[in-house]
Amino acid sequence: MAMAHVSIDSIRTEHDLEVFIRDHVETNDAYRTVCKGVIKNVSDILKNNIKGKYRPDEVLKTGSIAKGTAVKGKSDVDLVFVLSRREYQSIDRLYDDLPTILNYIKDALNTCPQFRKVRVQPRAVSFQTDCTEPGTGHTHVIDVDILPAVNFGDGKNEFIIIICSISYLLHQPQLLPCNRLATDIRSIHSQMRGTTTDKRNLYTPSLTKWQRDFIKKDRTEQLKKLIRFVKYWKNVCVERSPSSFGLELLIIFLWEKDHKPQFKLTNALRK
Repeated sequence: MAMAHVSIDSIRTEHDLEVFIRDHVETNDAYRTVCKGVIKNVSDILKNNIKGKYRPDEVLKTGSIAKGTAVKGKSDVDLVFVLSRREYQSIDRLYDDLPTILNYIKDALNTCPQFRKVRVQPRAVSFQTDCTEPGTGHTHVIDVDILPAVNFGDGKNEFIIIICSISYLLHQPQLLPCNRLATDIRSIHSQMRGTTTDKRNLYTPSLTKWQRDFIKKDRTEQLKKLIRFVKYWKNVCVERSPSSFGLELLIIFLWEKDHKPQFKLTNALRK
């Protein structure tokens, strides 16, 4: 960690920052290829081995890998197990069946010897798998978490999504705009505030598609590079900090507020 601090402190110019991000922050093609293979393999196994109402409609990669903001050195994959919209229309229904769903996922994974340490957690099933990077031949362990979720559909209006997300983070529901999507999100926020902590935690994977699509949509590579560096700085230099998604929202909000400019990384960090 000390070396990482020295490296950050040694940055003086735009070129220094670009080189640092390339060498210490950004993931490479080999890592992304490995993650893609793991995700497809797990998705196929779950869809082929789980039948009936517990069979997933889709298995989504989520988190920073899915949004294109992953930071080097974090070999973990989060997958969302999206249940049938016909069978599961509420978090309450998911909560009632969660132990059964988690056991079905665990049993499906246990049919494959390459998945090790398969464990049922309170809201997810976790396991490890060994992967070999193409080209380099490097083998390393990837930790995978699979989280069941309700399908809330797709959010289509990015401005509304960012305002709604910020309103929830700031506990300011009056910031929500008024239209059909905002009404849906307002209803979801109301449900979250009126339920137990255990049920509230199940909303996060269920809303992850909206978060992923919002972060990915029409974002320049320079903006994603800025997000990756800020997240790296947070992981290395800040003991207590907002969630990664909170930081992503803040950076995008400031970029949107400034009319989506092209920018130099050093100038953006000063803001």
